[in-house]
Amino acid sequence: MPFEYNPDSLREAESDIRERLAGHQVDLEVQRTISNLYRAATVVSRSAEREFLREEKLSWSAFVVLWVLWIWGEMDSSRLAGEVGLTLGTLTGVRKTLEARGLVDRSEDPTDGRVVNVGLTAAGTTMLEALLPKFNEWSANRFGGLAEGQQSQLAELLESVIVHQPKTEQR
Repeated sequence: MPFEYNPDSLREAESDIRERLAGHQVDLEVQRTISNLYRAATVVSRSAEREFLREEKLSWSAFVVLWVLWIWGEMDSSRLAGEVGLTLGTLTGVRKTLEARGLVDRSEDPTDGRVVNVGLTAAGTTMLEALLPKFNEWSANRFGGLAEGQQSQLAELLESVIVHQPKTEQR
């Protein structure tokens, strides 16, 4: 069974991190934020796979590929990899698996034969649309522990992290 974070183990991890970083010139709150962002993303993706994607034999990455194609339609592999947050090589493996299942198809770009476009098939659309109610119910349950307004606040904070353009140091 995959490791799950519980309040006690999370507090222990935070304590271990603070202890290990003591004496180092680091911003402990930034490190805590990054650690918890990673943990949250891992818990969400693993929970989704275990709790509702397993039934459809989908990984989190495969589900996100289907979702992105359903929202924005056919696109080239490079853009799709960027939207999904995968390397092009990893996307190729996910795409081939989805293609073998008849959920996506690929085609050469008519203007540039080096470019591979990926789109949902009718079966992929049907599967994604059938999963939407399960995904919504699962998401509401997963984030149900947040007080009123906290979901919006969390979404806004994460959007700030996503769009923030850090200043690069000149060396």
